[in-house]
Amino acid sequence: MDRILEIGSFAAGFCGRLFAQAGCEVVRVEPAVAEPGWVSAAASDLFLHPGKRRLQTSDAELITKLANRADVVVVEAATADALTELGFDAWDTNVKVAITPFGRTGPKRNWRATSSVLLAMGGYTYIMGDPDRAPLTLPGHYVDFQSGQLAYTAANACRLANEKNVIDVGMLEVVMSLSQFTTILWHCTGQIRQRHGSDYWSTVPTNLFACTDGWVYINIVPTFWDPFTVFLDRPNLVIDERFSTNNLRMENRDPLHEIIGEAIAVMTKAQVRARATAHRIPVGVVQTFDDVLADSHLAERQFWQRVNGSNVSVRSPSPAFRIDNAARPELTLAEPEAGDG
Repeated sequence: MDRILEIGSFAAGFCGRLFAQAGCEVVRVEPAVAEPGWVSAAASDLFLHPGKRRLQTSDAELITKLANRADVVVVEAATADALTELGFDAWDTNVKVAITPFGRTGPKRNWRATSSVLLAMGGYTYIMGDPDRAPLTLPGHYVDFQSGQLAYTAANACRLANEKNVIDVGMLEVVMSLSQFTTILWHCTGQIRQRHGSDYWSTVPTNLFACTDGWVYINIVPTFWDPFTVFLDRPNLVIDERFSTNNLRMENRDPLHEIIGEAIAVMTKAQVRARATAHRIPVGVVQTFDDVLADSHLAERQFWQRVNGSNVSVRSPSPAFRIDNAARPELTLAEPEAGDG
């Protein structure tokens, strides 16, 4: 069982969550002042920190002792210098992971940034929202959790290779690495992606449509065009020259969207699901949160688990599905302890 020391906020917390779910012994050093998040501190704790031992301490000697005993240490800091001030370089840990907004080197290493700033710098904001309105940003902790996941993957690669290493995760680089389709469009076709609302634009139809009791998202690549016309009860669209190729569907997107909107508007979500299954096309019904909680597929795969805290019990995503069907650990949220050295 690997011993993991986790220091930091949401990115380090998500990385530590993945280690805890994998059965590792995780010790989390709680920050003196918790960073505000998108949900309450109690909700964040229940999602990120069950299965961990939690310490409240600023004792540098104790933190160094814990780091030197750990197999992996994951540290998230606001800047490169803040990371250095923690004593990161002096710790004798086999695998050390640093998570900062811009990495430990380079001219921006001591710049501070929020997730929204990183998304804007990484090009995400430019492509989100309606073209005639202000751009949008992603809610929640997308950048933090993606950075924590990359840190977890890199640390495990070193552990499996029995390699001593220092891993430098720059959160801006994480954002950039996740925009591969935008990059491919630019390098291969010279296209610069822009904001088009819910319309994916380069593959038509890919858009959001209203049905009688909700919303449906449709993504039809050329392979699915013929069965999609049958799904709509509009098989004559197959021989309509305006829509015979994806390029022509792009040119005639407005009349095509109008045809699809009229067909979907008279269906219920249940009818959409049934017809999509019958015709084997990728049509997704937009679910409410209650729908997601009650989803039979997630229940069959034991996606949810009960997490218990001192005075609360909630349903939370369980550790990952195991292909060998091994038992997954049951995680409990522990109360923070005072680190006394």
